[in-house]
Amino acid sequence: MLEEKPATTRLYALDAMRGLVMFFLLADGEIGHAGILRALFAAIDHPWAQALGQQLRYSAWGDPVHVKDLIRPLFIFVVGVAMPLAFARRLSLDDSKRRLYSHIFRRTGILFLLGTIAGGHLFLLDRSRFYLFNNVLEEIAIGYLVASLIILNLRVPGQVAALAALLLGYWALILLAPVPGHGAGILTPQVNFPRYVDDLVLGDLRPVKWTFTWILSLPMASSCIVLLGALAGQLLRSAKTPLSKIGWLAGMSLGCLALSLVWGRWYPMIVSVTTGSWVLFVGAVGVGVLALLYLLIDLAGVRKWAFFFVVIGSNSIAVYMAAHLFDFRNIGNIFVKGWTTNRNIGVEGGLSAWVGPGPWSDFVEALAAFAVIWLGLFWMHRKKVFIKV
Repeated sequence: MLEEKPATTRLYALDAMRGLVMFFLLADGEIGHAGILRALFAAIDHPWAQALGQQLRYSAWGDPVHVKDLIRPLFIFVVGVAMPLAFARRLSLDDSKRRLYSHIFRRTGILFLLGTIAGGHLFLLDRSRFYLFNNVLEEIAIGYLVASLIILNLRVPGQVAALAALLLGYWALILLAPVPGHGAGILTPQVNFPRYVDDLVLGDLRPVKWTFTWILSLPMASSCIVLLGALAGQLLRSAKTPLSKIGWLAGMSLGCLALSLVWGRWYPMIVSVTTGSWVLFVGAVGVGVLALLYLLIDLAGVRKWAFFFVVIGSNSIAVYMAAHLFDFRNIGNIFVKGWTTNRNIGVEGGLSAWVGPGPWSDFVEALAAFAVIWLGLFWMHRKKVFIKV
């Protein structure tokens, strides 16, 4: 219910964390064809580089968690951290609850529409390739809506109770609701209750080959990731002393981690189904990273290193959409293609001899694509152009 007085200073740690998450989303090559980290690790012929490269791939069902698994949910978590700050600012400007609800519903609709454009391929106008659910923006839209209704109508203890109710309710459905022809309590890639509901409701409106689930997972689990972020955000804007906030954040992170590991003995961390133990693990990582960045940037004042990420985070939704709709490698190749292909046409020497075709060529092209993205964001930041939904 946003009980505390809103903070008067901007949290640079939040901007940096948003940019850090978006950096990994771009650098692993999933969108924008600017996968500088994946290309770098592929080019270095050494076991440690190969091991790091594996961390930029989704883990298989039941395998240990990879860094890649955390990128999407941490993007969702950061949205939650920003919500109490944004809501408090609106209410402090005499916005009524009714107008705030109108903003929430409008933002939910826009985020969902952008998700169908980016991941659902809406602009292709090809029904066979259109998916209603398969994008993080759709996940954010539903999680944001549910979490908003909770934090605007319940005090912090009630929000914690709602979080527990959602996670336990989702667990109960997976554990007790039967899948026709298979029974209850089955949790495999092919057979689980959330997937059964998706098959029943969505059919081919989501990628069948994916093990990610949506209809139950988004409102009952992804919303809890947003809510964990919102709880951390409310703590940051509270009247507590800065060092007290660090202590509370650290305790929250360790508490989520302990609950996740204990609960995981009976309810394993399954990324694609967003099980409760996985939600709490994401919360532990998200709150821990936020606490560290808050300590370094906002309290200790060590900010210069974070500017690179702040530039990305200040227009995160804009760059996310642009990276889905445009191939930035084609633009970057205008400047570096001669270095990476000259050997193919018989031109030796110089940089083309060092780079040549192959894995280092891929890295140079990915680096050029990423540079195009970052410089565009830097220009927007200098001009104070911030695109928000």
